[in-house]
Amino acid sequence: MIDVHNSTASLDEPNLLFVEENERYRLCLSLTKQQMECLAEIEIFPSQSVLDSFSAVGRESDLPTADEFPPLNDSHENIFHSSPFLSPKAVITPPDLFWFLHQNNIIKTIDYPAIYELCAAIEMGLSLEPTVVARGIAPQTGADGWFELNVKISGDDIELEEDETGTVDLKNLNAYSEIESGQKLGMVRSPTKGIPGLTVHGLPVPADSGKPFELKAGEGVVLKYDGRVAFAEKSGRALLEKQTISVVDLLVIPGNVDLTIGNIDFKGFVEIKGEVPDDFDVKSTSGLNLAGVVGACQIESDGSVGMTSMAGKNVGRIVCRGDLRASFLNQATVLCYGDVTVTNEIRHSLVKATGKIIVERGPIIGGKCVALAGIEAKSVGSAAGHKTELVAGVYFPDMDRLLYLRDRSKNIDLHIRSVIDAIKPLKQLITKDTGIAIVAKRRLAILHEQLAKLEEENYRVSAEKKSSPPQKPVGINPKINIHNKLLEGVKITLGSSCEEIKIERRGPLSIIENTVAGGFRYLGLSKLAVTAGIIEQEMFAEVSDSDTNSED
Repeated sequence: MIDVHNSTASLDEPNLLFVEENERYRLCLSLTKQQMECLAEIEIFPSQSVLDSFSAVGRESDLPTADEFPPLNDSHENIFHSSPFLSPKAVITPPDLFWFLHQNNIIKTIDYPAIYELCAAIEMGLSLEPTVVARGIAPQTGADGWFELNVKISGDDIELEEDETGTVDLKNLNAYSEIESGQKLGMVRSPTKGIPGLTVHGLPVPADSGKPFELKAGEGVVLKYDGRVAFAEKSGRALLEKQTISVVDLLVIPGNVDLTIGNIDFKGFVEIKGEVPDDFDVKSTSGLNLAGVVGACQIESDGSVGMTSMAGKNVGRIVCRGDLRASFLNQATVLCYGDVTVTNEIRHSLVKATGKIIVERGPIIGGKCVALAGIEAKSVGSAAGHKTELVAGVYFPDMDRLLYLRDRSKNIDLHIRSVIDAIKPLKQLITKDTGIAIVAKRRLAILHEQLAKLEEENYRVSAEKKSSPPQKPVGINPKINIHNKLLEGVKITLGSSCEEIKIERRGPLSIIENTVAGGFRYLGLSKLAVTAGIIEQEMFAEVSDSDTNSED
């Protein structure tokens, strides 16, 4: 027996630990993989004594188990050759290998199945490969630190939600969280400690702790509490790229809106580079830029809107609290709290603006356009007789509210009369038929309750109508500019004057109200910036000057 400890060998190379050589075999034990494995290499000598020993080998079940093998202590140090487990008949048995490993302080890490398989291969005369007979326990590195998010970031999986009736809207995907300014986004969690391992000799192997997570603040984010907690500095959506957390107020959809995108409701600016098909909703708080065709959708923005076109099919709707610019509007409803500028055409649409409505290169055909600061188009109306209406110099939010109050007042009056008509016969029925008096009184009480509610609502509507006299907001301009022609049948309202065009008129011309004699004035074309009020002032000044000159 020869003990060899090669202390100069590299940790990545086999380190010879022990050699046992006799007339039957040569056994070498080596340490590999930084002392995490013990490798056994056995060379069998083909002698007659070895062949005789094979015939005398007993059954494997007769061999002692690991539990039966005596523990190693100081008294075993010099009794190797006298051990009763070393059979003189077998070439080498599992107890022999156990003993050699114990002699080299390898006890807790023995791979018992590998040793039994190795000895069985020796007995069957199979070719022998180096075998790992003991294995250490590798250390486990601790978990790295991580950033624990409190919000859903863009790019996460979608979340479908049921409403109160159990219905799931496949277009409401909840693909990201809407972030508010000052909202907590998440915090950095510390790495965990590693779990130590063991070498084949049972010596502890230290384990590394996980790596800390170094969070970086991007756009719209501030880090607090030693850089461990992230807070939003503005509204938008959260982005986490590598180790940088950001809040951006820009949402870019690179293609078409579809069921993988769903409805969009974003606090910030939305840019869609593809199309928006029918029945999708797009909302933003800062503005919209829609590069593709928009179908029968609900579009709403607290800022300006830029779009190619909308084919609304009489259900598409745009609510814009800034300026709207488009190439085409067809069968769409537009409520714009700014200017509406259309490059080519407005067709069969309802367009209302608190600023101007301008069609730069084409006509307004069918539908209705209402603008506070004037209307301008190449031509208005249709030879086919499509009903077209223009209203200039009217602030549509007040007008719409006033019309609503008038309609609501009429409906309340009709309802009140119907309730009163139902009360009279009930009163008569109570006095004539005492058998149903109880039921009639209950019904009468319900009608009186309804009547009281209707009268209260009627009072509120009447009070609002009285407290909302017609306003003259800044920028009012009851003026229409026509560059080419104004076709027959077009209905025009300017201020308090309303007329239907009976004969076609050729442009270029400007139309304003004749505030003196009523009706309209058809004048030479002037820019919309030159308001109807300015034009009339200049005309009155000219008349005054001419009168003065005539008196002189």
